[in-house]
Amino acid sequence: MLLTLLSLSCERTSSQAPQLARLIREARLKDAVTMGRQRFERMASRDDTCAEEGALLGRAMLLIGMAEGASEVFHQQLKAYDQVSRGMVRWHSALDQAWLFQHLNRASRAVECWNIVAKDSEAPIELRVEGLCGAAVSLQALGQHAHAAAAAEHALSLCDESSAAHLRECAQAIRLEVLARLRLLDCEDLSDHAFAQRTVDALRDAPSREKLAEMASTLLSHAGIPPLLVARVSFIRGGLLGDRQGARLEAVSAFIRWLREHELGGVDATSRIEACLAMLSAQALGIAREMIQPLAGSEREIDANPHAMDIQYCLSKIHHGDGRFGDSMKQYKRHVAQAMRVVHGTVMSRIDMPVAGLSTPSQDTTGLRLPPRYRAAYRYIIEHLHDNELSVREVAGRLGVTERALQLAFRNHLGVTPAELIRGERMKRIRSELDEVSDTGGRARVLDVASRWGISNRSTLANALKRAQPMSEQVSIA
Repeated sequence: MLLTLLSLSCERTSSQAPQLARLIREARLKDAVTMGRQRFERMASRDDTCAEEGALLGRAMLLIGMAEGASEVFHQQLKAYDQVSRGMVRWHSALDQAWLFQHLNRASRAVECWNIVAKDSEAPIELRVEGLCGAAVSLQALGQHAHAAAAAEHALSLCDESSAAHLRECAQAIRLEVLARLRLLDCEDLSDHAFAQRTVDALRDAPSREKLAEMASTLLSHAGIPPLLVARVSFIRGGLLGDRQGARLEAVSAFIRWLREHELGGVDATSRIEACLAMLSAQALGIAREMIQPLAGSEREIDANPHAMDIQYCLSKIHHGDGRFGDSMKQYKRHVAQAMRVVHGTVMSRIDMPVAGLSTPSQDTTGLRLPPRYRAAYRYIIEHLHDNELSVREVAGRLGVTERALQLAFRNHLGVTPAELIRGERMKRIRSELDEVSDTGGRARVLDVASRWGISNRSTLANALKRAQPMSEQVSIA
């Protein structure tokens, strides 16, 4: 879905960054990034950065797989936003962070950032449309299908305003994507997906599969629709909504080939998962296997993948079709466990849905205090606290730095070592979960809760408790 969001960003910024937007519309993202980086560096050296051009450059970099470079661009953008207004710092930096989080499939964090813009009545309408469309994408990744559909509808309604009329086609495409994925999960062959049951309420008044395919055809018939959006909507119409196995296969193959030709490595994983689910729904087991195979490494590699939940589901279905029922059940159990972590993380961060009347939670900005190169290490730690094999050595290896360099960066900028951060963050989550249980009148074994946050050894937990403030005497380790 980030392809459609990028198309929306292009339309929103086309007057401020016409050359960059034109290249991206034409799906020439590598050319756009090359040109954009040269212009960005020249303008930065003259202290004359263009806020919209830098933001668009960072988004394009994410889609071709340059996440670290995009993070650095977004960081430099803060100065450019500050030259416009304080409101722009808040709104634009929130959108930039939302893009980063969604690219990393940290959807709950992304929703928090999208909401900073989507719910602010003082923000420009065009920014609110992007915030709502982004929220729709992230909410669906969390299985919050009804909220995702509502956010997409709200974005489309804002396009009735004259200042956002030029974003209507992109908002329509986002709504189409949300509903198409709902219809895909609603099919009998995918009914055991952990988030499939959540589609019921969202589909109550939704258009039929045939109506959605007709809407996609109408959108594709619009004059001047950019190639970037054409490729995505064509995939939705044929791959997700096609009524014949042959039509789905053709659309899926064409889209994956198109991504490879345009070197859009930043969306390869999500696109392969979508394609695999589409093939599974059409009972095309061989093509489904071909789609997911590049993502199917060892169990540890899959668990570390941001898209582990869906990869495990796809593998469970493929193993079942191959008659490998033991392997199928093993992967399905891991899929359900990952889904529970996603849901639990959603509850723990107390996400505020764009259509609800609750207050927006604050964004975790701790990692931003680190130099750009080390922010990925912070994100990795926070995202893998549940992994009992998480270590400073592993984090340093993934970042390509020495353990000492990593420790010095964290100590100098955060005041704690990576090991202290891991221990402290785990204890925060253990305490929070135990408090929630206590508030509802329940009881829980500390070790059971701790094991969900990467601490499964009794002595390790005891040592962590000694370093932390005393916990409630009503809860014992036993």
